[in-house]
Amino acid sequence: MKSFRQLRQFILSLTLAVGLSAIAAFGFGAADSWAAPLSFSPTSASQGQLVALFGWGKVRAEAKQIEGAVQETVGNVTGDPKDQMMGKAKQAEGQIRGAAADMKDSMQLQGRAKAVTKNLEGKAQESMGQATGNLGDQMAGRAKQLESQARNTVEDIKDMGQDVLN
Repeated sequence: MKSFRQLRQFILSLTLAVGLSAIAAFGFGAADSWAAPLSFSPTSASQGQLVALFGWGKVRAEAKQIEGAVQETVGNVTGDPKDQMMGKAKQAEGQIRGAAADMKDSMQLQGRAKAVTKNLEGKAQESMGQATGNLGDQMAGRAKQLESQARNTVEDIKDMGQDVLN
């Protein structure tokens, strides 16, 4: 029994070492730490790009699946049915989280729809501010309308770019 624990601890330590090596190899260092503000730069391959491309939900789901696969493998090597089942459960949880993140991504408004929504929100908030005499609501509503105009401008530029490419 003691040798199984030692083997399990060795495998977990090895997994941790490989994981940390991968983190170091892909440049997830202190400058790009998760505590640092995220920025998306097309010229640097950093953890921030992964989050920007896939979102936290997808990153966490994938991490949970990897964690489950490692735990299941440890259970297979040590013969521990509890680790095997927990590993499979974590993998299933990761798949569910991934599906939920995909659904969330597909439900988010894109482009012009987001601009129209912001414009309507802004008009409603500005009108409410005028009715109540709240200057803060009036200014916030106006800011949302300006954001909507900026989004529409971006969409116009995207459309022109697509027309040029087609």
